[in-house]
Amino acid sequence: MMAYQGIKYVLLLHLTNMMVFNQVDETDCSGNFILQQPNVTVSSFGFNSIKVSWEAEEIVEKGHLNVCYNFSFGFSDKPLKKLQWIKMTNENDHKIKLHMHPQVVGSVSNGLCDSNLRIKFQSKPAKFIYTAPPVYITNVSCILFRITSLNCSWDFRTNAPQDTNYSFALRLNLKWVFCTHYLKRHKKNVGCYMEDVFWEYSDGGYPDKITIGFFSDSNNFSKTFQPEAVEILTPPRNIQVLSKNGDIIIQWYPPLSIAITRSEDEMTSTYDYGKERTFKYEIHVVENKSKHIFRRINNTLKNEQIFTDLTKDKQYYIQIRARHTHQSTKMWGEWSTPVFINKDKNVFPEWILIVIVPAFFATLAFYFCKRYMKKLLVTQIPYPSRNIKLFLHMNGSNDIGAQATIGTQIEQSVPLSDIEIVRTTGD
Repeated sequence: MMAYQGIKYVLLLHLTNMMVFNQVDETDCSGNFILQQPNVTVSSFGFNSIKVSWEAEEIVEKGHLNVCYNFSFGFSDKPLKKLQWIKMTNENDHKIKLHMHPQVVGSVSNGLCDSNLRIKFQSKPAKFIYTAPPVYITNVSCILFRITSLNCSWDFRTNAPQDTNYSFALRLNLKWVFCTHYLKRHKKNVGCYMEDVFWEYSDGGYPDKITIGFFSDSNNFSKTFQPEAVEILTPPRNIQVLSKNGDIIIQWYPPLSIAITRSEDEMTSTYDYGKERTFKYEIHVVENKSKHIFRRINNTLKNEQIFTDLTKDKQYYIQIRARHTHQSTKMWGEWSTPVFINKDKNVFPEWILIVIVPAFFATLAFYFCKRYMKKLLVTQIPYPSRNIKLFLHMNGSNDIGAQATIGTQIEQSVPLSDIEIVRTTGD
């Protein structure tokens, strides 16, 4: 498969050079030059790089033309439309950063160019192919967050040897800072967390690119990111709610970013309108009572927003987040904490009706129960009169329990016939 890809890209380069030859043939130039094919040498150069060099062309009579070289190369794992890289140069070497690409294919031709480096005559191309040592990891992904911290992860290819493992490092101040907190899977390093690592960067400011490296016993390689492409921004700062002529005006400061500044003091005095278009913003306006999103604004470049249709008797809150406008940026930053609108309005809270009112009546009922129930239970039933006793006894109440209770208290009634009437007279 690798050989097939190499042949495919060499053919593409050959077609490109044929196009250059056709362009040369159509050029009307005086003189007749025979240019020799250059001898090309490919060698390792520094960390994860190669150097392509070739012999300089020596021509005694070249008229008003200058010696130049048509140098082109590409990576075999890139799509065809991204393969071609052509450079007209008067230097006889070029350095290529391999990163994680498995193979480089290219060609070099001697040529004669005018003062604008437009080629007029060209030799046959000398083709070259360089196959890099195998790279056994893929899906390398990094996230930069809280301005100074970095989190990276990667996977191992299915054809990776069992004992293959990589150490991870970040390039800072022209030196490698190795990872101390690894994420492991099956005893292999598959991620790294580096906290507050960019505080160690030089006083010249934050880097304009982030370079990470992977090191093993067999080979080393690196990968480079633009900070804007991997940064998750902190929330926009100092969000303010203003009112003017009945309209609500929201203003905020841009978030701090590694791509812009390392000092919070640089953007805290006034709104920095020169840098506001570095970010896109998303705004949510939420009705506080229903939690319904009243308004959603996407991808605005301004750090000010005016609302003319917010109901004065309702409470709202807004949240804002940001992202870089860089074309490779795909990640939104963190949401800001809610900032309330119409917060000072006297809106009677519902929780008072739901909680306080029932609790008040429950307390009141408990008080009355405690006060009067004791009297009801302790107070003795008054002793019934003689007439009531006789009435209950003569009626023969059907309530057996009542008869038994009262019966124990009723005195035995005496029939009238058994009463002895004694009349006493005075002496």
